[in-house]
Amino acid sequence: MRLSNAIPLRLSVEKRELYEAQAMAAELPLSTFLRDRLEREDVLLEEVQMLRRAVERLADRAPGAEKSTVGSGDMTAVLLEMLLTLRQLGGAKNGLAQKELERQGITLWSSEK
Repeated sequence: MRLSNAIPLRLSVEKRELYEAQAMAAELPLSTFLRDRLEREDVLLEEVQMLRRAVERLADRAPGAEKSTVGSGDMTAVLLEMLLTLRQLGGAKNGLAQKELERQGITLWSSEK
């Protein structure tokens, strides 16, 4: 892969120290670590979009479901939990997705409802 010119990037001192520590743990130069991280995030965003479309298609096909249910509170909670869980898979601490939803007052999705 041929790389283009370098891009200057400003970070807070805390973020730079965090990323440097993560890069060191991964035994990568900081620039390579950040580039890889950005590329992984692109993949995660594409996956979230695919999941959202799949959930919307399933919601449209559900017996008795109306189109207005897509984007409703229940569907929003499912999509938010999926998004935050994918972010968690990208390196965040365990349980943050559910805790963030609870903090926002969103009822967690459960198949037992």
